[in-house]
Amino acid sequence: MRITGCLQGVGFRPFVYRLATELGLSGEVCNVGAGVEIRLAAEADAVAHFCQRLRTECPDHARIEGITVEPFRFAAAPAGFNVVDSQGAGQGAGFPPDLAMCPRCLAELTDPDDRRYGYPFINCTDCGPRYSIIKSLPYDRAKTSMAGFPLCATCRKEYEDPANRRFHAEPVACAECGPRIWLQDTEGGVREGPTADLLAQCGLWLKQGRVLALKGIGGFQLVCDAGSATAIALLRQRKHRPAKPFAVMLRDLAEVQLYFELTLAELELLTSPAAPIVLLPKERLRPRAQGLMVESLAPGMACLGVMLPGSPLHWLLLHEVAGPLVMTSGNAGGEPICIDNRQATSALANLADAFLLHNRPIVHRCDDSVQAWLADRPRLIRRARGYAPSPIPLPDGLNGSVLALGADLKNSICLAGDGKAILSAHNGDLSSPACVDALLQECDRLPTLLGLAPQAVAVDLHPDYASSRLGARLAQKRGLPLVRVQHHHAHLVSCLVENGQPPDEPVLGIVLDGLGFGGDGGVWGGEFLLADYSGYQRLARLWPFPLLGNDKANRQPWRNLLAQLAQARQLSCRSALVATQPGQAWLMHAEADVLLNMADRFPLTSSAGRLFDAAAALLGVAPPELSFEGEAAMKLEALALRARANACYELGLSREGELWQLDAAPLWPVMIAALLAGQDKAVLAANFHLSLVRGLCHMVRRLRRQKGVTFGAVALSGGVMQNHLVLQPLMEELDAMGLTVLTQSRAPGNDGGIALGQAAIALAQWQQVG
Repeated sequence: MRITGCLQGVGFRPFVYRLATELGLSGEVCNVGAGVEIRLAAEADAVAHFCQRLRTECPDHARIEGITVEPFRFAAAPAGFNVVDSQGAGQGAGFPPDLAMCPRCLAELTDPDDRRYGYPFINCTDCGPRYSIIKSLPYDRAKTSMAGFPLCATCRKEYEDPANRRFHAEPVACAECGPRIWLQDTEGGVREGPTADLLAQCGLWLKQGRVLALKGIGGFQLVCDAGSATAIALLRQRKHRPAKPFAVMLRDLAEVQLYFELTLAELELLTSPAAPIVLLPKERLRPRAQGLMVESLAPGMACLGVMLPGSPLHWLLLHEVAGPLVMTSGNAGGEPICIDNRQATSALANLADAFLLHNRPIVHRCDDSVQAWLADRPRLIRRARGYAPSPIPLPDGLNGSVLALGADLKNSICLAGDGKAILSAHNGDLSSPACVDALLQECDRLPTLLGLAPQAVAVDLHPDYASSRLGARLAQKRGLPLVRVQHHHAHLVSCLVENGQPPDEPVLGIVLDGLGFGGDGGVWGGEFLLADYSGYQRLARLWPFPLLGNDKANRQPWRNLLAQLAQARQLSCRSALVATQPGQAWLMHAEADVLLNMADRFPLTSSAGRLFDAAAALLGVAPPELSFEGEAAMKLEALALRARANACYELGLSREGELWQLDAAPLWPVMIAALLAGQDKAVLAANFHLSLVRGLCHMVRRLRRQKGVTFGAVALSGGVMQNHLVLQPLMEELDAMGLTVLTQSRAPGNDGGIALGQAAIALAQWQQVG
């Protein structure tokens, strides 16, 4: 029996051993090639019963994709059932992501009579590092970063006993034979000793307001006291991060429930083996949360990112401190997160006061995942630890293999082939040479690890993306075809892949994001595309307006407000706006008039993201210059969530040639009049969101009436579709029209999912050429 799927590193062979022994079957099991091979000396009925129980009783973290059965002749009759050494190179095998500590390991960690009591690297076949430590397949200890830690006699006995839950748990170790921790100061001084003493020192430092750099599972994290405004301000100052939210780690679920009213869905996300950062609404904070520096952690945001300990080391530290801790990526601004001790002590020397280090090497960089419960489903905002590199099935008909390099923001890459797509962990923004170098390493490692050689390279259509330039160099170096994919088509198809949509059935896509290079050379961002995997037709867009100052308009929201006011013929309102809102003074600066005079020299954009920036600027929640991408739109959403909409402003609908346009110009005079009349800004923000949703639905109705346009499903993608006040009501209204609504959950709807769409499009176009 050959079994394919995610079977290595999840206790599948011990499960097979126990099942075969229970049924009295003789034979053997081993890791082989793309999965597991089982050889049984059994009658056909017994094999059928065995297969049935394999599927129904499969371990929680294992996934069976296929079972094939064929005759096999033993050289000699097997005596009982045995687990034998791995065979083959393991190419194409599936393996799990890193898994948070399981309840049984936690019980041992906290049991004074257990030999692993207080050991910060406890694990078993149900938990522990996987992806972050693997070098090659099959997933055996010798092919992980645990190879340098020879097992002691007691661990060896557990590791070799098929009846033990640590049988072939590749990271298995104890204090005698496994990794260890130590402390180091910024001058290189090292402090060693018992784990409890070292963690007590960390707790003392944190209570004194210091910042620590901690080596986690997939990379370093910067840590400080989440109850200290001074410590948080220090970390923000050092990291040059004035407003971007920080996540907070709480010691256990009971503590989270002391701070927040949780839904059952949120509780399940927090306690899942992935242990992601979960975005919890601030409006459900309990009075007890007053001791948590909520506004310092996430200023102006609707949600706070909360996580539980993802490893035994985190658990021990949180219980030593007995209070919430800030946990944020351990990197200097614009750089990849650190994974190496020497690199970290150098790169983070100006950010941290001390280092909590260990000597288990990290092979694959893997940041914390971010997830939100949105529109009745869990939605990945950032796909990394706990989820990568779990495969996403490809629909039938997409043959061949391709490496897709994604976008420059929220970058991840995708390797597709053999009927599945593997999205890498989140790589971050490609804003520095170090980030591009990290991307290049991932482009080498992922195909090597999976034993899948790409036959083509896919990149974004934008010629100046760092990812596009790197992809072009890789394709040329390897002699592979280069496929350039339009940004919003990739967004749309990533949604179609996740939903198993057949490649040749056209779907209407509504794709709303910041911006992307358009098929006509323009700057797109609010698009209605009728598309399948291999191509698209642009049916409609948001009415374009000039990006005053080019790229500066992506960072300074007031420029987009100025452009919108000009198009809506509302420039005469500027003085009144400034008089009532001093923060609008930018609108009256001499630079504003210069920009207006030069407006026809700047590119036009249909960007939904810049439209949100303009509304945020009008209502005074956008800073003059953004400190992180999406800041203005997120603050606008947070403002809108504080009120109920009391009006819906009609958007204009017109046609330019074959292209329909949704015009926001009618919004502005109504909103300005209400603002100057003193209406609640939160209500106006809510009205803006409702008006946009209604305008989008009006456009869908119009397109359904257009001759030659037929669709029964609508796919929603792009970063704007992670907005609560856009996605939920839009889904409801489209569903009420009788349309099938497709959304994203396993891949981010933002640019983190772009590579998935690029890969599928490249494969579909490959089929057409072939």
